[in-house]
Amino acid sequence: MASFDTLFPTFLQRCADLRGVLMVVAYLLVVVGILVTAMRRPSAQSWLRYLVRLIVVMSLLVFLPRWGDEVQRLVAVTVTDTLKANPDQIHQAYRDALALKQSETEPHGLWDLVANGTSFLVNAVIGGLLWLLAYAASLLLFWAYIFQKIILNVGYALSPILIGFFAVPALSGTGSRYLMHLTGILLWPLGWGVAALISQGILDFMTDQSFLTVDPTSTLYTLQNLLGLGVLSFWTIFSTCAAPAIIQKVLIYGVDAGSALLNGGINSFLQTAATTAAAAAVAAPVGKPMVTAAAAGMAAALSSLSLSSGMGSAGAIIIAGSGLPPRTARGRPGDDITGDKAVRDLIAVSRNQAL
Repeated sequence: MASFDTLFPTFLQRCADLRGVLMVVAYLLVVVGILVTAMRRPSAQSWLRYLVRLIVVMSLLVFLPRWGDEVQRLVAVTVTDTLKANPDQIHQAYRDALALKQSETEPHGLWDLVANGTSFLVNAVIGGLLWLLAYAASLLLFWAYIFQKIILNVGYALSPILIGFFAVPALSGTGSRYLMHLTGILLWPLGWGVAALISQGILDFMTDQSFLTVDPTSTLYTLQNLLGLGVLSFWTIFSTCAAPAIIQKVLIYGVDAGSALLNGGINSFLQTAATTAAAAAVAAPVGKPMVTAAAAGMAAALSSLSLSSGMGSAGAIIIAGSGLPPRTARGRPGDDITGDKAVRDLIAVSRNQAL
């Protein structure tokens, strides 16, 4: 894939130019902070603490982008190489888990040989589907890192003002919160690491060989893998988008990462399912199965990505543009099944203006 510098050849330089311009403002804030502190006639101990703060401020003004880039690299390497938490390695993780489970349950009789033979095709099909999922996850992860770098460099460009706030006692809290947000962005890969723990649990469930001991036809084993594949596909998309925001909440508000991910995943799944069903119902009167399937699939993809990113249900646009009255899951008119009534009203106003 193309590198960040290839996709955005002038972006980093523009950010550096803006940061250079704002450095003047930062130094003025430092002067203001010194004057305000001097007017309070602090003690020698207070002056010493303030001097230490000024040293930290000046160090951050000079070295923040360099330190941030190094932390970003170390976190990414630790999560992907050491913790093996990489969504685009789902296929290889499945093969490793499958090989481990099969080595633990070696065939000892004719029943086991029949069961292993019939499960070979299931494993091959699931492996191929997981290879496609891994490819999609690699694209999603690539753009997630691109967005991370964009957000970080914009943060570095604006940082002189916010770091300068540290020198002014009344504004130091704002500077602290800004640095905490930047630190949370640097730790995005840790969110993917936590999500990978759940993904590994799903893979362990998919590769469990227990059903083969009682069902040599692999019917139950097939259902087990299909269920796991569906859950894993949704979880991979959701966690790749949602984990960065959740790890920031962990750092800033102290929430539990595991419960936040699971709660967010369940809520996103339910809302995505509701939006998908509504989109299929909208397209069904057309009488074309392909249209219905396309509408439902597009609504599901948009809803999953937007909900996991915390931006509401983008799949509601498909429903809102249909012109049908809003419906709930129970079929009562007057409510919006997706919670995006504003989108429906906006499209309705646009349609009336066009007419």
